Amino acid sequence: MATKEDILQKICVQRRIDISDAKKQKSLEELKEQIKFCEFTPLNIISKIEGQMTSNKLCVLAEVKRASPSKGDIAVNKDAVKQAILYARAGASVISCLTEPKWFKGSLEDLRSIRKGIESFKQRPALLRKDFILDAYQIYEARLCGADSVLLIVAILTKDVLHDLILVSRSLGMEPLVEVNNNQEMDVALEVGAKFIGINNRNLRTFEVDPKTTEKVISGRNLDGIIIAALSGISCRKDVTELPSKVRAILVGEALMVASNPVNKIKELLGEKIVYVKVCGLMNIESTMAAVEAGADMIGLMFAESKRKLSVEKAKEIVSAIHKWRNEKQRPKINLENHTMERWFFDAKEKYIELMNSLSPLIVGVFADNEVEYINTIAEQVDLDLIQLSGHEGFDVIKKLNRLTIKAVHIGHESPEVIVEHIKPIPLGILLDTSDPNVRVTNEDRILKIIS
Repeated sequence: MATKEDILQKICVQRRIDISDAKKQKSLEELKEQIKFCEFTPLNIISKIEGQMTSNKLCVLAEVKRASPSKGDIAVNKDAVKQAILYARAGASVISCLTEPKWFKGSLEDLRSIRKGIESFKQRPALLRKDFILDAYQIYEARLCGADSVLLIVAILTKDVLHDLILVSRSLGMEPLVEVNNNQEMDVALEVGAKFIGINNRNLRTFEVDPKTTEKVISGRNLDGIIIAALSGISCRKDVTELPSKVRAILVGEALMVASNPVNKIKELLGEKIVYVKVCGLMNIESTMAAVEAGADMIGLMFAESKRKLSVEKAKEIVSAIHKWRNEKQRPKINLENHTMERWFFDAKEKYIELMNSLSPLIVGVFADNEVEYINTIAEQVDLDLIQLSGHEGFDVIKKLNRLTIKAVHIGHESPEVIVEHIKPIPLGILLDTSDPNVRVTNEDRILKIIS
C-alpha cells in the first residue's frame, strides 16, 4: 500500500503514462490544429478576480472534486455540471475542476461539460483545470476543453520547466495559478514571474494540513501586483476570518462537495446573510418528500397537542424516508448528541450553520409544554436531529434535553430585556413568535431589540 510520502510521486508517474497514452491517440500538432477552431474563448482570470475583489470580501474558487488520496471518496456520484452551476449562481469567481482520473476521479469531459454548462451566464466564472501538469500537452488539452487557466505545482516541476509552462499557458490566453507550499517554492514562483499564486495549506507529500502555512509563506513579502489565494483546509467562516489580509481568494473543495446547499455554504464562508426554510406540520411521506426535494432546510414534525400531531410510528416512517434520501445524496452523519448545550450565541450560530450546510434537511421535533421525559423518549425513538420548544416552558428545560434545541420566544408576553436575560443556557436557535396571530407592527420594535 502506498504511503503518504510516496503518493505524490506515484501520481506523477501515472500522469506521465497517461500523457504518453493521450499523445498516441492525438498528437500535439493535432491538438494545436483543433484549438484554431475551438468553440471556447478564454477570459482573463486575473481581470475576473480583480473585478470581484472588494476591501472586505474574498473571491471564491469553488472546486468540483469527487475524491482525493487523503480523503478517499468524497462525492463520487455528484453531477459535475450541476455542481458547477450551483457555484456560478452563488457568485464564485472561479470554478476549479479536478481532471485527474485515478485518485481524484475527474476527467477532461468534466472540464468540457462544465464550460458548456456555465457558458450562458452573463458574467460566467473563470474555469481552472486542476491537475498534475507535467507537460505542455496538458495545457493544450485544457485550452481545447474550455479552461481559462491551469494549475502549475512548483513541487513537481523544475524552475525551467515551470517557466516554460507559464509561457505556453499565456500564449494560449490563460494566466496560470502557480501553487506553492513553502518559502523556497514561493521564491521560485516569484522568480519566474507568477502573477496568480496559490498557497496550499496541505503538504502534497505528506497530505498534512497546516492552516498557518499561508501566513508563514507570505509574511514580510512585497506582493504588490500579485493575487494570493489560500488553498486547502478551508471549511468554515472561522478559517476564512483567520487568513492574512494579503489573501484575496480562497479555494474550497470538499466543504462544498459535501454541503447540502453549496450556495448557502459559499455565503457562509463569505459572511453573507443566509435564509433557511423550515416546513412544519407535515403528516405523510409524500408531502414531506415534496418539501425535501424542493429544498427545505428543516422538516418540522409535530408532537405537541395539535391536529397535526404525529404518532411515533408515522413519524418513524417519515424520518426513515428522509434518511434514505440523505444517504442517496451522500449526506454525512453528524453526532448531534455530544455537542454541549452550554455555549454562547456565536458558538451556537457557527454550529447551526455547520449543521444546516452538512446534514440538511434537519428533522425537528416540535413540542410545547411537554414533560422532559416524553420529549427525550420521542427524540430517541424517532431519531430527531433537533428539538423545538414552542410552549411557555423555561429555558432551564434545555439543560435536560438530549438534543440541541430551538426555543420559541413569545414576544407579547415578556419584554426584550427579560427575554435576553433568560437566554442561558443558550439554545441552538431562537424562534421569534407572537402569541396573537393578528399582531404585526406593534411587535416590530420588540423583535429588533431582541435581535440587537
